[in-house]
Amino acid sequence: MKLFSRKYTINRVSGLRRGTHGLTLVEMMVAIAVFSLVGTALVYTHIFGLRFDQLVTSKLGASDRSRIGFDKLTTDIRASKLWAIGSGNSSSFTPCGNATNQIGNALQLSYTTDTNTYVRYYFDTNAAKLYRLESASGVPTMLCDSLTNTTGQSMSFRAEDYRGSNTSDLTFKYVIVTTLEFCQYQYPLTRVGPGYYYNYYRMQFRVASHNYD
Repeated sequence: MKLFSRKYTINRVSGLRRGTHGLTLVEMMVAIAVFSLVGTALVYTHIFGLRFDQLVTSKLGASDRSRIGFDKLTTDIRASKLWAIGSGNSSSFTPCGNATNQIGNALQLSYTTDTNTYVRYYFDTNAAKLYRLESASGVPTMLCDSLTNTTGQSMSFRAEDYRGSNTSDLTFKYVIVTTLEFCQYQYPLTRVGPGYYYNYYRMQFRVASHNYD
């Protein structure tokens, strides 16, 4: 009985030793190096994802902001009965005369033949902003800011004919064209100037009145 007990004990201890083999120093260093590389890659991937998400969110915010301004301007132009392009601000407006190029920083729209009731859009080129003013309130509302004039055609309204040429004849129906060039995105604020992703981003539209006789 004692001999059997001793053999049993020896076999049990031998089995425990076989099951508790550890890593060598080289294996441990390799495992730590691989884990470090994987951890670093995950951290950099996460940071890249955060930056890309910020850029996409900025683009979406800027597009939504621009779309709201464009939709409002487009709706007003299509519903207008009378319109004129010229130079103006929150307190005054001077339309371009006939036989002159229809281009200026302001656009004035009237839904009826009463020119005393109007909606005026104008670019403040010094502040790089686009405003909308209703004659009923007399208080301008800013639609777009952070504008630039990279191509020399933005921050202005102009009239074009069906061929895309600038027109000076007020007798015929024409298309109103404006271009917005932004130097930064909005919400969150992300500059796009030199040293960043883009020099600017540009949005342009052409629209004509649907209430023209």
